[in-house]
Amino acid sequence: MLTPLGSAAPPAPAVSGFPLDTGETSSDGFVWTAATFGGFNYPVNQHKSFVASENWSGERLQYVEKDGQNELGKNNPGNHVIGEGELVYSTRPFSSKYTLVSALELNSKTIPEKLGGMFYYKLAWFGKPYITIGNDSTQLTTLVISQASGEKKQLKTGESWDLGKNYSLTVNQVDVEGEKVWFSLCKNGEEIESGIVSSNGTVNDKTFVATADFGDMKDQLYFITYVDKVFTSATDSFAVFKYTWLIDKDDLMLIEKGDEYQGFEVTEASESEIVLKNSKSITLDIDKDKKTYFTESWYFQTSDEGKGSISPEGYVIYPAADVIVEDKSISGPKENTTSAKEANITETISSSDPETSNKSASSTSLIQNEDNDSRDSDIPHDKMAIETSAKTPSFDVLAGILGVVLCHALLKRRY
Repeated sequence: MLTPLGSAAPPAPAVSGFPLDTGETSSDGFVWTAATFGGFNYPVNQHKSFVASENWSGERLQYVEKDGQNELGKNNPGNHVIGEGELVYSTRPFSSKYTLVSALELNSKTIPEKLGGMFYYKLAWFGKPYITIGNDSTQLTTLVISQASGEKKQLKTGESWDLGKNYSLTVNQVDVEGEKVWFSLCKNGEEIESGIVSSNGTVNDKTFVATADFGDMKDQLYFITYVDKVFTSATDSFAVFKYTWLIDKDDLMLIEKGDEYQGFEVTEASESEIVLKNSKSITLDIDKDKKTYFTESWYFQTSDEGKGSISPEGYVIYPAADVIVEDKSISGPKENTTSAKEANITETISSSDPETSNKSASSTSLIQNEDNDSRDSDIPHDKMAIETSAKTPSFDVLAGILGVVLCHALLKRRY
């Protein structure tokens, strides 16, 4: 957007936290959680644990007076200096249920054993969610993809699905008769996992997982997918994948005591909590038009001195965060989410009759079925629907009709 000459540029978009008055707030009352500061990561389903007074989860920003001097708050409402180590940022992990578990309404007794549990754990880190490795908050990675419960991905033989961060899933072969699919998980074009999975059977049969050693953990789960079904059209064979979940096992962040991040030093680093404190004192600019940054994108903003406060020396203070607005005019290729219906594909059921089977796309058996006699050979194929459209009238006919109408109108005007 262009700003007219002589006009001020519009302010950068930001999210603000709950305002507090130094004239009436005690020093231990300057606390912001995900419910009171929009810069924090805030999954609304976690609200109860995020605002709990004990055993809370998520992020917190708090002023903690440590030396009794220059105290922030009603005992010294005009103070505008936050001493070194007095601004404390804490973050604790919170659980998230695998989509496979929630969508299929599984419980601890019905989940596939290879899943290892119903939940994985996230840690919010300066407003962004990360995945903990082995439920350890000191070892983090990013989520590459997590299919929502209503999403599905349909791939034909030979087709690849770009999962993100140079990961892809490729369908190598579909065995419709055996109700199986052979696929590969790749990174930078190189295969790192492969599997042959059935689309018929128990949840365990239809679920594929991959584990690896990363961080300082052994056999950590990093990939899940579920084969919903396989089918064939007149020309191709397809597999449908759901509940896919993938984390990046190669891009890790390890947090140790003494590390520094955005002006904060890690003072505590454990599996269950990370605590950081400001490494330098912060002098607040008491001016409603000024920002005092304390991280790369978070800052404090205040009222003017004595304005909005019950004290003539006090001021109102709140945290805020810059918001990065993506340029939607720059976009990559859209993901292919076309369904079978939209692609005008009709599923067919394989028959053991060679004459009818050859009419549909053939699919090579990946694993021979030992009990071929039990297969029903009398199931007919679904017929491909053929859409026809009525022919439109020719241009000459339309022109003739239009001429008659015009002549009729002229005659009416003359008489």
